[in-house]
Parts: sequence; structure tokens; C-alpha cells
Amino acid sequence: MSETYDDLYLQPDYFGADASPLLTEFAHLLPSGAQVLDLGVGQGRNALSLAERGCAVTGLDTSRRALEMTAAQADARGLRLSLVRQDVLTYDPPRSFDAVLCFGLLQMMSPAAAASLIVRLHLWTRPGGAVFLTAWHTGDPSFAELQRDWRRTGRNAFLAPDGERHRRFLASGELRSLFPGWSVAHYTEGMGPAHRHGDGPEERHGEVTAVLINPLQV
Repeated sequence: MSETYDDLYLQPDYFGADASPLLTEFAHLLPSGAQVLDLGVGQGRNALSLAERGCAVTGLDTSRRALEMTAAQADARGLRLSLVRQDVLTYDPPRSFDAVLCFGLLQMMSPAAAASLIVRLHLWTRPGGAVFLTAWHTGDPSFAELQRDWRRTGRNAFLAPDGERHRRFLASGELRSLFPGWSVAHYTEGMGPAHRHGDGPEERHGEVTAVLINPLQV
């Protein structure tokens, strides 16, 4: 992934201080002491919440600053986290997990990278385990603008004029088709809540939210 966030992480709680509402609502699906992989751990809002619940959390991020901030918060709270500085597409975990968190990553990827991530989510989630996922869909307000101003790189996928930033939008129902045979504990497509990143302007996105359960059969 080409986008970096080190400068943004200078702002405390840039992506919010509280755990994702999706995670909070469905954390009861996790077994006691669950092993959880948090992709794009950022400033730790989800990882720290799960660690407080007794989960063994591995947090993955390419930003050194994010990992340092998360580690400092964990130390201050007396929590233990395993933090790894690596790109999601080169990470090779030594185990599979009871849950994998994938919040807001798919929309930042090229079509090839997004497809690779989906394969990895299948491989990294144990039978009976859960993927918690959010992504943007074609109802997002930016979709029409990017169709006009960015270069198309695939189905509902675009590359910015700077050649660095990717955006990938899901069509209606597409996410379900990417996890055939998985059980659906939760699934919505609509407009997400209004929010701000740091001191930036208010935003609202067309958002898919899902909690998907890997079938027990292997």
C-alpha cells in the first residue's frame, strides 16, 4: 500500500478514540482469550479495547509512529499487545486467528491488492472464526467525482492523478460474493455515520459493514 499516515498520527485519536461500533456490538462472538489480528492497527482504538477484554491481539501497521503511539497507550494501561511493522500484503503470520479486523482497508487498495487481501482473510481466519470488515460502496459521495477525475483501473476502482492513491468501491452485494459459504452474523449497506478525522471537515461515506463467520468445515 502506498499511502502513509505518519504525519496524520501527530494528531491524537485521528481516527477516533473509541472502538468501532461494529466491534463493540459483536465482540461477544469472540471466545475467551481470542487471538485477534488487527490489520491497520493505527492508534490502537480497536486493539486496546480487545486487549482489555482479555484477547491476545496482534496489531499490524506500516506506520512506525502509529505503532509507537499504540505501544505507549498499552504500557500506560498495563496491557500487552504484539505489534508488527509490516504491510498487510507481505505479512506471513505464524498462525491463524479467531478474528481478523479489516476496517477501511479495501477502499484504499488497487484491484489486485484488494483481491490478494481477500484471499489472505480466508487463510488467516480459523474455521469458526470471524472477519470484521468495513469498506466503501458505490453509493459513496466521492464515487461520481473519482469516475470523472481519476483513472479507472478496474471495476469501480480508480487511481489518482498523482499515481499514488487508489480507491476501490464495492458494488451492492459484492462483499457477500467474496466470502462464499461463510455465515453472515451482520451485514449492512448504507451511509455511515458523520465523523471527522482529527480537526478535518465532517465526512460521511457509503459504507458496507459485515461480520462474516468462516465455515467449520475445512
